[in-house]
Amino acid sequence: MELMIRPTAGSLNALMVLEVAVRHASLSRAATELGLSQPAVSRHIATLEDRLRQPLFERNNNRITPTANAARLADAVALGLGHVDQAWSEVLAAPDPGEVTLACTFGFADQWLMPRYSDLRTHLGGSRVRVVTTDQLGDIDLSRLDAAVVWDPSRMPDRPYFPLIPAETFPICSPEFLREHPEAAFGISSLPPELFLHFDPGASNFLTWESWFILTGLTPPRLDPSAEFDAYPFLLQSVRRGEGVGLGWTGIVDDALARGEVLRLGPTVSDRAHSYFLQHRPLGKSSGTLERMLKWFKLEAQDGSTANTN
Repeated sequence: MELMIRPTAGSLNALMVLEVAVRHASLSRAATELGLSQPAVSRHIATLEDRLRQPLFERNNNRITPTANAARLADAVALGLGHVDQAWSEVLAAPDPGEVTLACTFGFADQWLMPRYSDLRTHLGGSRVRVVTTDQLGDIDLSRLDAAVVWDPSRMPDRPYFPLIPAETFPICSPEFLREHPEAAFGISSLPPELFLHFDPGASNFLTWESWFILTGLTPPRLDPSAEFDAYPFLLQSVRRGEGVGLGWTGIVDDALARGEVLRLGPTVSDRAHSYFLQHRPLGKSSGTLERMLKWFKLEAQDGSTANTN
């Protein structure tokens, strides 16, 4: 089957930010609604303007006015999200007792779940698991899902959870990149700013290059995160192609490291005990499929924890 790459791939998060910014005609009010910082909203808009090769707002001192093309894009995003919301409600309206719905990020689905997906299906014994992927977990109603892989379980304190992956962050690059930039093996601070690849962590509080340098105590270079990747799989592909240095996380880049597609290029730091948690609805009489899925996740988390200590 031929893979179709949509022209908006990698820009979906930024387009959602644009819709809110156009609706409010304000970056600060958009930041408040989305739970982001104003610089993060500005970076999303700058990313879109760079990819579209045109300004999307007319700026006059502290006021912004959307251009006609910005308003056109924002209307399309609002219409599309409306259709998605309706379909979402219809899908969840009549849950199948032999099916579980799991939400997770693109990066987690691509790098952690998919290599294990066949094993999960076997463990479920014919029951289905419906996977919903989004890097904007805050935009969906997690209470209507059976389970979700989350960064912050405190958002739903009434739901039980358990940790999945230790929070360990480190720089990664491709073998080709290291051959072309051997000086990086002695310290990445000397690399030019354009070789640092940035991932927008959204509301996850995952480490950025700035926070990684602070925790390591290393001297940071001048960084320019204006062009960020909206989805982690796109950043990882860029790292694989030798286009720069990115940040990697234990559990997310393990397979790429094992295959030699990427290499560690600096110290590992951690700002919290775990980066991902599996949070789920309370178990009841008709929770057989969910209970089997939770058991599988707990076994995988235990295996991963054991592997990281060996």
